[in-house]
Amino acid sequence: MSHKYNGMEVLYKLIPDEYADVIASRLFSDKLNELRIRNGFPVRVCYDGMYRFLGKNGLCQNACDAFVASAHAAEDVIMRACEHSLYTVTDTLKKGYVPARGGIRIGVCGNAVVHGGEILTVKNFSSVNIRLPHQVKGCADALCPRIAAADGIKNTLVISPPGAGKTTLVRELCRLLSERGCNVLLCDEKYEIASATDGAPMLDVGCSDVMSGADKRRVFEAGVAYMRPDVIIADELFPSDIPAVERAVHCGIAVIATVHARDFADFAKKPEFSGVIANRVFDLFAVVYPPPNRRIAVKEAYGDG
Repeated sequence: MSHKYNGMEVLYKLIPDEYADVIASRLFSDKLNELRIRNGFPVRVCYDGMYRFLGKNGLCQNACDAFVASAHAAEDVIMRACEHSLYTVTDTLKKGYVPARGGIRIGVCGNAVVHGGEILTVKNFSSVNIRLPHQVKGCADALCPRIAAADGIKNTLVISPPGAGKTTLVRELCRLLSERGCNVLLCDEKYEIASATDGAPMLDVGCSDVMSGADKRRVFEAGVAYMRPDVIIADELFPSDIPAVERAVHCGIAVIATVHARDFADFAKKPEFSGVIANRVFDLFAVVYPPPNRRIAVKEAYGDG
């Protein structure tokens, strides 16, 4: 199956032409991670792991040289992303983001509309963070043999701070494990890993079974019952997801997931995840360190590994 990632073309349709022209002519798309647009403020980008401003001459260090977003720039991006139909993104908007084609996820800030302690939606948009996925084949070559051991697939938790590349890593693990003959069920809750459009993955996750847009609890329950996966892969684990993970593990299904933390020590200090370590839910912890010291360190649950 061929995979055609059109993320940059999608990005150019979301932003003003002058931003798009500079990005297309002066930046390398594979190094562009984020584009931050705040109403009335200089535009910033995360490029090759570092934050800089974006101006007419490309990247710049001085805010005075940067593009300044219009008073309604955030709303313009969101309306383009949802094709001017806000009701179609109500479910994700109340969670703080809007998905766009090509696997792009747009973080949203503004005025939350709250009722009974629940966020119903967001209005008066003030800023957006446009995050772009990337395919980096080979980034999991060293880690995959540690996970796909002779005695079976090891339950693995990938740990890193935001933007360090953990989603890119698990995307590659999907591809590699499926190539090894594993039945991989991918829970792509925010359309970031497979970047499916109209049901077809835009990024290469191998011959994996992909469920996009559903929360982990539902995907894990349905997967265990009906799909018979060897491994379930999911991104951004939260405390509320742990029971579903534990049930899958107890059913003999391996789980690979990610979590936000600086390193293993930082993760171990989080009280909401204390049971994960105490109950030895995961066999391996893979810590992804961001630039400029990018590397992956693997820790065995039963030793230093």
